[in-house]
Amino acid sequence: MNKTDQSAGTSPTHQTVAPRIEFESANKSIQIEFTDQKLSPHAGTATFWSFVHGSGWTALLGKCLPHPLPKSNNHLKPLCKALGFVQGLLCGAKKLTHVAYLRRDPMMPEMVGIKRVPSQSVLTRFFQGFSSAGGNLSCFRRLFGWCLERLPSRPGGYALDLDSTRLLHEDGHQEGVEVGYTRVGTKPCLHPLLAVLSEVRLVASFWLRPGNSSCANNVVSFFLGLRENLPHHLHLRVVRADSGFCIGGLLMLWETLKLKFVVAARLTRPLQGLIKKRNLLAGYRNRGDRSSRVRLSGGRLARQCPAHCASASHDRQAGSNRWKNVV
Repeated sequence: MNKTDQSAGTSPTHQTVAPRIEFESANKSIQIEFTDQKLSPHAGTATFWSFVHGSGWTALLGKCLPHPLPKSNNHLKPLCKALGFVQGLLCGAKKLTHVAYLRRDPMMPEMVGIKRVPSQSVLTRFFQGFSSAGGNLSCFRRLFGWCLERLPSRPGGYALDLDSTRLLHEDGHQEGVEVGYTRVGTKPCLHPLLAVLSEVRLVASFWLRPGNSSCANNVVSFFLGLRENLPHHLHLRVVRADSGFCIGGLLMLWETLKLKFVVAARLTRPLQGLIKKRNLLAGYRNRGDRSSRVRLSGGRLARQCPAHCASASHDRQAGSNRWKNVV
């Protein structure tokens, strides 16, 4: 094939690019073309970044980050480091070294809108900039608030679910990793605390805690900070939590704020004995109906019960008793 064939037409093909190939197979015409344009296996994330850059989130993130601007001539701004890390998460990275692999992709900086993808050492120094709990809260609280402000108001309000989970770290070298109870026994882990708006499946707040902390550790401060960060047009219709959050301080706080709540509590032997003394379990045991309701009457009894509640119903699937307050 001569040179003139390769460069024919109004848009000539580059000398190093093979021309179009045409052939027939199974009575069908097939064409194969080659290009010298840059390609990326992660081009699907371009749609996400188009949405993010148009939403104003990147500008807010740049203002919230606690890092000072670097002075090196070949520096990367803190915002570029953060966006590069987010892109790594979108591409399935589980370690900082996985994020650094994206440096080989020539299309990555243009898609994300950054100077270049940061290396592992740069990301390590970047995360060391989050050095205090107060600074971390001031940064991420504004980002959570930005997400909440875009939610529409609901006539009945939103349901807030409190929960905690375990993040396993087998090597145990990360900051804050402590030995705690997990589904596979005691392992090095983290024990995050999170709150989710059920109707929209949006994480309204998130705290990362050591693995040896209890479920309700600092939950009162966590809830007060979340409530303060809620926009004025959003209202909570109910707060739900499992038995790990069944502590008196939190339940009394909800009663003081006049919030409806549903908290799961274990029907332990001391609690059974307390109810039996008031002759409230007679009908429950005689009928053997696990879905029947047990009415708790009397202010003293209600205050002594772990859930500070007025009625209870059994949840067969969860295998626990859900105590509900009556407002």
